[in-house]
Amino acid sequence: MPARFNEMNSIDRQVKNDFGFAAILLGVFAIVVWLLLMPVLPAIANTTMHRFHLCSSNFAVFAAQFPIPAMYNFANQTKVSDVPPGFIDPFFAGLDTEDSFRYINHFPARDATFSIGRYKNLRDGKDHWFTLRSNYRGQELETEFRLKAVAKWQYELQRMSAR
Repeated sequence: MPARFNEMNSIDRQVKNDFGFAAILLGVFAIVVWLLLMPVLPAIANTTMHRFHLCSSNFAVFAAQFPIPAMYNFANQTKVSDVPPGFIDPFFAGLDTEDSFRYINHFPARDATFSIGRYKNLRDGKDHWFTLRSNYRGQELETEFRLKAVAKWQYELQRMSAR
């Protein structure tokens, strides 16, 4: 057989046996389907909101969504406070307004846990309360966390409620 025929046969076998490439294409297809169905199926949007609020039904559901882009999916708002939610409401009703929330893209929980938010929340060594709110097509999810100081420059993120 000519050398060229053997070379082409080898290339054909490599293409036919490229399971890694097929897996990548399958993954991309699954992500595209997930994103296209998000506006149509409320359950998909709800599952994604729970991912952002760090309260997925289980770790497998959270991990399976890892490759799905998290950019600009919802109207995510965050607020960090020095006092527990509702602590001063009866006496100072109206002072804690919607203006104290700020919009944030991508993973909104990072506002309390990463970069400048981490520094702001850890520098005084006191507990803080973090509220995360997401809205999408009539669905709303609000989660409250306590950032409990445990040591110098360390805290625990404790979920208080999700509604």
